Amino acid sequence: MRQPSVGSRKRVRMRDVAQRCGVSISTVSLVLSGDARIPEDTTRKVLQTVKAMEYRPSVIARSLARRISRTIGVILPEFAFNKNQSFYYQALKGIHSETQPAGFKMVVEATTKGFIERRFYLRLLKEQSADAIIFLTPSLNDLFLSEMGKENYPFVLVGGTVQDADLPSAKGDDFAGGFMATEHLIKQGHRAIGHISGFSNYYIGADRKRGYEEAMKKAGLPIGPDWIQEGDFDVDVSAKAAERLVQSGVTAIFAGSDMMAYGALKALHDLQKRVPEDISLVGMDDLEFSANSRPALTTVRYDIEKISALAANFVIKQIQSPIIPKSLLKDVPAPELIVRQTTARRGQVAT
Repeated sequence: MRQPSVGSRKRVRMRDVAQRCGVSISTVSLVLSGDARIPEDTTRKVLQTVKAMEYRPSVIARSLARRISRTIGVILPEFAFNKNQSFYYQALKGIHSETQPAGFKMVVEATTKGFIERRFYLRLLKEQSADAIIFLTPSLNDLFLSEMGKENYPFVLVGGTVQDADLPSAKGDDFAGGFMATEHLIKQGHRAIGHISGFSNYYIGADRKRGYEEAMKKAGLPIGPDWIQEGDFDVDVSAKAAERLVQSGVTAIFAGSDMMAYGALKALHDLQKRVPEDISLVGMDDLEFSANSRPALTTVRYDIEKISALAANFVIKQIQSPIIPKSLLKDVPAPELIVRQTTARRGQVAT
């Protein structure tokens, strides 16, 4: 018997899904709109049926039903607004590369104390001020985000996770990047290697620091009592940290971000230390300025722009259909060592 062609197959309607589930059409509509008022078991049943019947909701119809604002809320850590943070500029650039072609705009907020206490991140969604939220670089203290796992709204974390919460996350391998940067210095013959760390209560800072510590441990190298200095992802703070590392006698520095490496370069210049002849330096992120610094910065490419674009694409697809697998967020670029001019072999440099 001749099978019907794909083009002649009967189109599945919302009414068909509702009949199979034994619920009303409005309930199906609310589930597809991510309405948190629908019981979890009903939501699961409807979504399973939608997938089984290969129902494809009309994007236009859903937009009208939900009064979609065509807005993506982007939440940054508060310090990103207080300091010159090219890392977050590139993250926003990546998000914008996906939102603009799809017809969405961005609303940018900071995680201030009031923002958290008023649960403003949830209000953005429930009051339909935003259709989805992208939360950039959560901290170890952001356990309040675990409640987002209970809500049926498009949401994604970038650059971190929340412990014991099943939240979608797009995260580069910060640990591997920190290990890679430190290992490069070790292979260059350095043994006294200092680290300028980011905020220790942020995953992105803590994981890069762990990578440094593990590389030193694997090489059988001790870490001096003053060889880890906090730089707070800030140029000026990192310059002071680099001064302290020089005083401690290190011959190489791994800065946990390019911004902190810029501060180290400034301090080393002021101290009349030649880079890399006297001290080698590695950053992490590969920001746009790093190839043009003098000398050009050796760094580990993290590619926050691509990671953020991946997250934006994920939530846009979630807005269009809630049945989007989290596995789409696993395709993040691996860290990559970019060797430039700020590192040299210890045996070949002046002492």
